[in-house]
Order: sequence, then structure tokens, then C-alpha cells
Amino acid sequence: MSRIHTISDLKSVSTKTLRTWFQKGSPSGEGRFAVVDVRDNDYVGGHIRGSWHYPAVDFGGRLGELQRRLEDEQVNDVVFHCMLSQSRGPKSALAFLRSLDDVTGAESKEYFGKLGVWVLKGGFNAWQADFAEDPTLTEGYEKDLWHFGM
Repeated sequence: MSRIHTISDLKSVSTKTLRTWFQKGSPSGEGRFAVVDVRDNDYVGGHIRGSWHYPAVDFGGRLGELQRRLEDEQVNDVVFHCMLSQSRGPKSALAFLRSLDDVTGAESKEYFGKLGVWVLKGGFNAWQADFAEDPTLTEGYEKDLWHFGM
């Protein structure tokens, strides 16, 4: 019988902790992690280095693709975020978690049973406030889009 997943099943990670994952790896398994950015038209102006863009607007239709990609790359932890991680990020993480109930195959079930699912506290807004101008952590940062009027 499948379990009904709720928002309380999601773990959160701070920007500073996620930064350490770039240096030491994530806390699960061998430390391979992926960051999934679900921002839509607010994706412009920068993103976390190496993140995967899966816009919230069509996220549900791409869940299978995301599952395959994570499994193919043997990621141990996946971090979801949007601009503030108050709605789209947690909602997408929860949709992903619920989609795992439909996974078939013993190896896939075992793999996804160990996968850590996280939400970035404060989303990209918090990330850019802390690490925007560090090119080892942030790609495509456009300062003028974030610091207008200053």
C-alpha cells in the first residue's frame, strides 16, 4: 500500500549548508547531489551552478524524465527550490516524492527509497543574497537585475 506523503516529509537545507555540499558532498551516500530549479519566467538573472531547470509550469509532465536523470546519474540527494521556496519549490518536491509511489522495478524502488529530498530555505532569493557573486556557486548572475535602485 502506498503512503500519502505530506509537506512534513520534506527536509530543508540552508544556503550555507548547501554551499558545503559543493565542497564535501551531500550528507547521504557518496555525496552526489542535484539542485532542481523550478522557477518559471523568474529564472532570469542567475542560478545555482549546475542546477537543473524544470519549470513549475510543466513540472508534472516531466517527473518521469527527472526520475530517470536522477537514477542514471546515481544522485544521493535532490534539492528543490524556486524564488523563495514557499510555494513552487515545496509543491514540486512533494509532487516528486508522491510520484515515487509509481516507480516500478526492484532496483529503482531501492534507489529512490534511499534518495534524500530537500527544499532550499529561502530559495534562490536567499542563495543570491549569500553567494551571487561567487562563480564557483552561481552561474549567469546579473547583478543589475537584483540590485536595481541601490
